[in-house]
Amino acid sequence: MKKNIKSNLILLSSMTLVLLLSSCGTTTIKGNDPVMTTNRPEIIDYPGFALGKEIPSWVIAVDEGSNKKVGKALDLDSDKQLFVITNKGVDLDFLKTWTDQVDVRSEVANSLSTAVANAVEATMSGTETTAIEKEKIYKQYSISLTNLELNGLKKEAQYWVKYRVLTEEGKKAKDATNKYISEYTYYVVFSINKDIYSQQLDAAINGVEDNASETEMLKKTLTEKLNQTILPSESVGFSK
Repeated sequence: MKKNIKSNLILLSSMTLVLLLSSCGTTTIKGNDPVMTTNRPEIIDYPGFALGKEIPSWVIAVDEGSNKKVGKALDLDSDKQLFVITNKGVDLDFLKTWTDQVDVRSEVANSLSTAVANAVEATMSGTETTAIEKEKIYKQYSISLTNLELNGLKKEAQYWVKYRVLTEEGKKAKDATNKYISEYTYYVVFSINKDIYSQQLDAAINGVEDNASETEMLKKTLTEKLNQTILPSESVGFSK
């Protein structure tokens, strides 16, 4: 038994990232010295990294695509609709400035448009709907959703993570030292009153006049998906 415990401790000490699942909103990933062994993004810096602090669990939830965990991790009331937007780049100062100057409504509208595209593809997959018809349906709902006022958006949280991945040359090299590229990802969470948002959302979705069985299913899917926390369409993948 002691031997097994010792082996497990040795294994954990050799890992670059330690993922601890928590339901109380505490942090979940703590950084050690990065060691490139795969092409999974390796975290090399974030606020408090040098002091051994951990990445907030809401950031981990975003990276995992767990939209139901974000609000809980931030300890926010359930009456708030959340939107998470991200930006990537090599200049951290630029990204910090971006968070203060970003056109939030435009970014949220883009996120909703992406969610509509994904819902259309998922709902219409396997049906006789043609690509042209899918595009038409997508445009109908996207245009309708532009009517959402989205007034009162409030910034709830922000965070950044710096990570690196191996270059193509580094993947093939025996010694991958200095054969990687690094980049920052900046995360920002915005909220809006959920009741007001849901009312506008229902009006926008049901305002599209198309009663075909497929689009009725699409309306149901959109209503469900867009009433959840809206996450970025892509994640870094450092927590997976």
